Amino acid sequence: ISVVGLIAAVISSRINRYVKSHFIEIFVFLFAYVYADLGVLILRGTSSALNQNIIRFALLCEYLFPCLLAYKTSIYLLEITVKQEDVLKKLKWFYGVLLFLHIGLLVIAQFTGLYYYVDNNNYYQRSTFYPLSYLWAGIMLLSDIYVLMNNRFDLSSKQKLAFWTDLILPLLGMLMQVQFYGINYIVISSAVAGISMFVLIVMDQTERNIKAEVEMERIKSSLLLGQISPHFIFNSLMTIQDLCYSDANLAAKAIGDFSLYLRRNMEDLTSQEMIPFEKELEFIREYLKLERLDQDRYFKVEYDLEVTDFLIPTLTFQPVVENAVNYGALTCPKGKGLIWIYTKLKGDNVEIRVWNNADEIRSLTKGQKQHRSVAIENLKTRLQYYCGGTFEITVKEKEATAILRLPYLKVKQEESCEQ
Repeated sequence: ISVVGLIAAVISSRINRYVKSHFIEIFVFLFAYVYADLGVLILRGTSSALNQNIIRFALLCEYLFPCLLAYKTSIYLLEITVKQEDVLKKLKWFYGVLLFLHIGLLVIAQFTGLYYYVDNNNYYQRSTFYPLSYLWAGIMLLSDIYVLMNNRFDLSSKQKLAFWTDLILPLLGMLMQVQFYGINYIVISSAVAGISMFVLIVMDQTERNIKAEVEMERIKSSLLLGQISPHFIFNSLMTIQDLCYSDANLAAKAIGDFSLYLRRNMEDLTSQEMIPFEKELEFIREYLKLERLDQDRYFKVEYDLEVTDFLIPTLTFQPVVENAVNYGALTCPKGKGLIWIYTKLKGDNVEIRVWNNADEIRSLTKGQKQHRSVAIENLKTRLQYYCGGTFEITVKEKEATAILRLPYLKVKQEESCEQ
């Protein structure tokens, strides 16, 4: 069971990195636990001093792993359910103390026979205080039950079933192990609980991923419809109409820019989710060029781009720039509006800033506020889902700064040339 579970955890693509890491550790511990117990069974009854030392080490592992398994389950439960950072730290500290006490007494037991001893024939024998060896793991599991009960409404049905299985079976195994001798009930119960929990969590993660993908498509469509503003289209067409009378060549160029803008918006529906920033930036330049066709709406745009060879989710940068244009630069007198686009590499992350000035704080209608709030939440959701990025916006009296932070996913040279 432990080997099958380990292989499944390693190759599974339906769970996130944290969950994968947790179950790999769980099944590695189970694997080592089983073979420590097997080593004791094989070598018992032999008279070799070397074998006795191997048995002692195997028994040390046997007594250590139940508490380690309980500790790992406890931390995993806390990470999923406890949202308050200070409470999470205190609970982790509490479980850490229990693990430390278990390890400390286990070390003492090696010299005092507190839990068990190995006789001259290399047979393992329980001591009077043997039940005490499961005290700390038992406290952890009982504490987990309390945490699970208090946070049961924050978990899905499969998550709750997974945790109840992973808590109750080992507890029953410990109780049976204390009462009976000859069969390692803890190994059996832990293995069954571990593989059951893994299957349930994979099912839960698969359902969540499907729902998230559907939600991403909804958000993507919402963003697409939101960024092709009817007012922007109307203003662009009216400006092009005026140019047809005053400057035919410029009007022809404006029509080409406008058609390119619309085509790229349509392409975003079927484009890959992560695209080179340079491609997105080219699209932004086209958009800003169209916005400034009308001389009465002219504003300045400055770029300070330290890094451009990275990937960014589609439909995440343009809404930020559009926000800076509509609620900032266009409120200023002709030629006084300014938008500043800045990128900088900070460690393993890229920071994109869009700053704009504003001549006045434009009061928004209730519908506009709701639309803007939904757009920001959609943007945050897309950044978090596709690359673990974040978004924040700071609005002051006559300026605003939007900041996107995302991992530095470098574009390969050949891909950059192709783009």
